[in-house]
Amino acid sequence: MRKILTALLICSALFARSDKPSDIPPASEIYINLETAKCNDACLLDLVRNGLLHSFLARYEGSSNQEILQAFNALNGSFANAGAESLTPNSSAEFKIAVIIPQDSIKSYAGVVSNAVIAYAIRQNAAIDVKFYNIGNEAPSAIDGALARARSENIAYLIAPFTPVGAKYLNEVLDPAMTAFVPTLHISSVDSPQDNLIFGGIDYKGQVEKLLNFSNGQVAAFSDGSALGAALNRYADELSGGLAYENEIASGVTDLKPMLSGNSRLSDATVFLNVPLVKASMVSSQMRLYDVKFNALLSTQINYAPSIFKLTQPQDREKLYIANSISKTDGALDSNNEILGQNLNFNWVGYSASVGLDYIYATYLNRGAQRLFNESVEDSQIIYDTKVLKAGEYGFYEQ
Repeated sequence: MRKILTALLICSALFARSDKPSDIPPASEIYINLETAKCNDACLLDLVRNGLLHSFLARYEGSSNQEILQAFNALNGSFANAGAESLTPNSSAEFKIAVIIPQDSIKSYAGVVSNAVIAYAIRQNAAIDVKFYNIGNEAPSAIDGALARARSENIAYLIAPFTPVGAKYLNEVLDPAMTAFVPTLHISSVDSPQDNLIFGGIDYKGQVEKLLNFSNGQVAAFSDGSALGAALNRYADELSGGLAYENEIASGVTDLKPMLSGNSRLSDATVFLNVPLVKASMVSSQMRLYDVKFNALLSTQINYAPSIFKLTQPQDREKLYIANSISKTDGALDSNNEILGQNLNFNWVGYSASVGLDYIYATYLNRGAQRLFNESVEDSQIIYDTKVLKAGEYGFYEQ
């Protein structure tokens, strides 16, 4: 029986007040090998193909085998920082796919998408060669260069985690012979999209509509001045028949007394928290502080995170309902993602990237492959099963 000890050395700095990097070393993982027998190349390949990635990392002592090196580099995050790398989890690759990463535009999502793709390819032991093109930004020349390289390498299937700017240009220039998947955006972000451009972003308007089932008709909303916050307020206004109250919590504002204390328009109102989690927790706690008797608190995917139970008090969550479009995931795929430092169950971009790759792989590349996800694609958009959850005392509960 294989034994593996994973020592997690975790250091964190809470409530940092600047963007200056901390002197505290980042979290790291040490994989200690307790096996006495040496694991040769055949043994290492067997561990990778069976999803025993902790054991693989613990028993790896170096190899000249290209497939083993690719797996080791992938699991250590090399692809997220390299200019253009390749992952082939199966040495007899029959298919190719390219992942175009505009890391300057999507920031941390670059690593999320890369890790999700790596985890999926290894989980499926897919006979697929995955190319990673890190293009920096979404300038037309950068996107054109990535598409040209894909064509030169005979790659017809692309994953492109773009912002609306990049997606709109991709829609204009995408070769009809190619199929591209955009995990970061809903199809509504692009006007007149091509049929071969598929989207995996959250349907926030649909989430707002579901949440309104918990409304009493008097609706208020808070946003943070971001484009997403403004869009969510607009959906709430449109779908509810008009907001009774709306306000923006500017960056740096912590005292909400002027907005909350004695505000009759919030009395018995259903309040949308279209703000990030820290601000949402601030609103909920100060509503209690200033004795605001609301009907319910509603939020979309943006606040579906386990940290909500650390940032809020149980009494502040008693009437909090959150929409979630992430369904139960494959256990082995979960494990692969956890090794790479992310949790698919709470990371919608990673989840979307996984669903999109699953759809492309099983629908176009290897039709004999068994899909790991149940989501379908309709009119070039992934359709998610959105549920409304109650943020209870110890966890999320479906309503």
